[in-house]
Amino acid sequence: MYEGINIGKEGSQGLITYMRTDSTRIATIAKHEASTFLHEKYGAEYAATKPIKGKLPEGAQDAHEAIRPTSVFRTPQSLKQHLTKDQFRLYQLIWSRFVASQMTPAIMDTMAVTIEQNGVTYKANGSKMKFDGFLKVYGDGKEKDNLLPDLEAGDKVQLIANNPDQHFTQPPARYSEATLIKALEENGVGRPSTYSPTLETIQRRYYVKLVGRRFEPTELGEIVNKIIVEYFPDIVNVDFTANLEDKLDDVEEGKENWIRLVDSFYKPFSNEVESATENMEKVQIKDEPAGFNCDICGAPMLIKMGRYGKFYACSRFPDCRNTKAIVKKIGVTCPKCHVGEVIERKSKKNRVFYGCSRFPDCDFVSWDKPIGRDCPKDGHFLVEKKVKGGTQVVCPNGDYEEPPQK
Repeated sequence: MYEGINIGKEGSQGLITYMRTDSTRIATIAKHEASTFLHEKYGAEYAATKPIKGKLPEGAQDAHEAIRPTSVFRTPQSLKQHLTKDQFRLYQLIWSRFVASQMTPAIMDTMAVTIEQNGVTYKANGSKMKFDGFLKVYGDGKEKDNLLPDLEAGDKVQLIANNPDQHFTQPPARYSEATLIKALEENGVGRPSTYSPTLETIQRRYYVKLVGRRFEPTELGEIVNKIIVEYFPDIVNVDFTANLEDKLDDVEEGKENWIRLVDSFYKPFSNEVESATENMEKVQIKDEPAGFNCDICGAPMLIKMGRYGKFYACSRFPDCRNTKAIVKKIGVTCPKCHVGEVIERKSKKNRVFYGCSRFPDCDFVSWDKPIGRDCPKDGHFLVEKKVKGGTQVVCPNGDYEEPPQK
């Protein structure tokens, strides 16, 4: 987590202080400063009169002050000229959430209507903002009203239009880094200090890969998971991990004897290890034929599994050590050098990105997939971003976007 951001006068370099905390406590001086700012900027009705105290998750490390700007009067707009685009967006998020946390709640008037016709029941819900409260800063007060006409019980309504829309059940969305951390937190697994190493480990060992900022299990990950679930069912149980961490906390507080705790875990675990050692078959990921021959010795090339995924290797290894990366072309000419082709690459953390096939002669890179068309407004190359339920073509500069496609 971040405690605060100090912005230097030169502007290009900001200092971010990292600390292990998910506290909701705010320093008294920060509360007074926020109250003064809100009274001056928006009026007394927007400033919270009672102390704001959030609910901490179980196991929270509440040793430090919560995330906040060093001064609420350092507004994002006043610092925008000194920050890069990413620095500005990060600071705007921190500043807005802190200010919103010190404001009064929004008030909405809601209406629920039930309409019956020929034995069929229809329901409609409407809402209208009565007071924008914290949305004044957090949502710019632009929440849309969903108005229904004034109705009384027994009123008759007239059908104006009937727009049937069929919806299909969708599978749960794959975890992103943020939603996976949220799931760990909800299940009481790990601590804020362990979330980042956990995400790093499952990618470094190639159990999962990031595709469109979502985790997808690899072939290796599925094999490892199947084996562990079969031979170590207690260890991979979510409740086991959460309960063990609670017991370790009890050891720290002197409520539990650590020798007895470790012994109660190790005896059944050692039996599972012994059983796995005797019965688990050696798993081999078979090599696949690549469909072409080695350009050094002429032997068939194979597709092998390595530390960072699959790659081409000569079948005569170790006599021939020829290897090649598996290149996935997307059919787009490099928008920077206009000579090479854009290919799909992977970072050391297995996150997919796109680069020029002429690297290092051309250093073009993009996290989003280029589509081979230029922005009609500024001529910048357009990219395809994954959005909820589909994809959307946008300009990275933020001045052009097309309707999302399912």
